[in-house]
Amino acid sequence: MRILLAGDYPPDPRLGSTKVLVKLQQEFRALGHDCDVMLADRLASHPRNGYARQALGPVAAAHSIHRAIERGGPYDVVDVASAEGCWVAALPRRTIGGAVVISRSNGLEHLNYHRMLEDHDEGLLHKPWTRRWFHPAFRLTQVAAAARHADRLLLLNDGDRDFALARGWQPRDRIDVVAHGVSSEFLSSAPPADSRRGRGVLFCGSWTGVKGVSYLVDAFERLLAVRSDARLTILGGGIPDADIASGFSVPARAAVTIVPRSPEPVVIEAYRTHDLLVWPSTYEGFGMVVVEAMSQRLPVVATPVGCAPGLIAHEESGLLVPRRDAAALAASLDRMLGDSSLRRRCAAAAFERVRGMTWTNTARETLAVYTRALDAREAA
Repeated sequence: MRILLAGDYPPDPRLGSTKVLVKLQQEFRALGHDCDVMLADRLASHPRNGYARQALGPVAAAHSIHRAIERGGPYDVVDVASAEGCWVAALPRRTIGGAVVISRSNGLEHLNYHRMLEDHDEGLLHKPWTRRWFHPAFRLTQVAAAARHADRLLLLNDGDRDFALARGWQPRDRIDVVAHGVSSEFLSSAPPADSRRGRGVLFCGSWTGVKGVSYLVDAFERLLAVRSDARLTILGGGIPDADIASGFSVPARAAVTIVPRSPEPVVIEAYRTHDLLVWPSTYEGFGMVVVEAMSQRLPVVATPVGCAPGLIAHEESGLLVPRRDAAALAASLDRMLGDSSLRRRCAAAAFERVRGMTWTNTARETLAVYTRALDAREAA
């Protein structure tokens, strides 16, 4: 099978959405398929203005994909993420060499838009009327059009599928849910349940409002008030260290370690040496960090967004806390740190829950989606 994976994501495999396409490419090739990846640097170099790029990006993406097919020959499958598949899916299939088109979502932007409105109401960000008008009129319309016109819609969780079904984007039998995975090498070498840790609390991800960082700062300050030896590592914030540190009080900064974005082995090592992962996001498309942490027997304290509700059974394979509740987050962190038997129990159950979630299995399930699309085209 010849496959093209495309998404308007930065060419940096340390970032979640980019990592998905890179991992799938590796697995597809290992399984004997021919797979290319087109990221932001190949899809469209212009326009650079954010509003213009969102408005015109799908047109530029369609043009880039068409040129790639002209130069390199046809694909069996064109798998395009989010709105960038809008025009690719809407145009006659002969314009892309007869390929089937899969509309991929790494998190429905409609749900993230609602999250941004909530964050505005909570005072976490300012969303002016221009964005309130522009985003639904252009980006969300394009995402919906891509989903409707594609041969199949590929999503990450049942909640996203329910949303797509309610909007009538596709019938149920043309919507597939395939979760992300973990590299098999790290699952097979996961530390035992009784391994020595001791580095405290780990936060792994971009230091942005959607990750609930303001609530994490508040919660950690509260935690230090009752547990003075608590420690927090912030890995992969993506902004200057000083900007991250400035959110904490001067006394708390001494208990915070900031680590830049790092390659996958370094991140896995952090999962293996800390005592728990904190994941306070207000919205997630999926949340690979949770799966990766659980695969290394690291207990997780998380909000019920993205993959967390489906993977974490409260008090069995982790702790779930309400979104935007710093007091509840601090209490759960204190409880997990102070109860070694709870940590061991959650770590063991977490590993069992995700041990089959490898990138190889994700790739195989994705290939089955492609095969269903190709079979339907042949039948038609």
